[in-house]
Amino acid sequence: MGFGTLFIGYFLLLNLTYYGFTDAIAAAIMLLGLYKLSGVNRFFKMATVASAVFLAFSLGEFGIAVYEIFLKSISTTTLVSVMSIVRCASIGVLTALMLKGIEDVAHEVDIEDLPQRASRLAIISAVIYSLWIAFEAPLSFMGDFIPAVLSLVIMLATIALIIVNLTVIYSCYMKICMPGDEDNSRERTSRFEFVNEYRARKAEREAEVARQRAKILKERREKMKGKKK
Repeated sequence: MGFGTLFIGYFLLLNLTYYGFTDAIAAAIMLLGLYKLSGVNRFFKMATVASAVFLAFSLGEFGIAVYEIFLKSISTTTLVSVMSIVRCASIGVLTALMLKGIEDVAHEVDIEDLPQRASRLAIISAVIYSLWIAFEAPLSFMGDFIPAVLSLVIMLATIALIIVNLTVIYSCYMKICMPGDEDNSRERTSRFEFVNEYRARKAEREAEVARQRAKILKERREKMKGKKK
């Protein structure tokens, strides 16, 4: 399922300390998840492109990290700085587009509050990753006056943002059934019959809602394919 795969990849972004060794994996997993969702709306499709850019530069940073461990005969400071800026920009664009895609889908299938949350978080994500880019950019006016505490604040804000965004993705995973995933639920049994009856009624209601939402998303995909033709 697209949202489940996206959740796993986005979760790996929490590793901000040794990101050079995990970002490539995170980017590849997110690329897969977004590719599965790309047929739903144009925001997921654009986020797929952003994740591909993220993957390319993550692989580049991983190569530099390995190079510095074993060789380190040539200074790579400038190159690392430039690649770090592009990496932050690609993650920021990817995140904002992903959240706009979630806003669009959640609005389409009528999930209360989720569209508003996704819309607000898209703006907040753009602001926070813009701060990352400004901090990474070797601009002369910054000099050496930026205190280390600013880096810590931005890092903590980014971690908090990723965690909150993960809750949004998880909500989509739990509430939005993509076409083809309607029958993937697992039956649970209890020794108490009334519990089983309650679960059966609840599962039936949820299945109906899932079928309706899957139908809406299927129609959306067909419209997207029609526009291509």
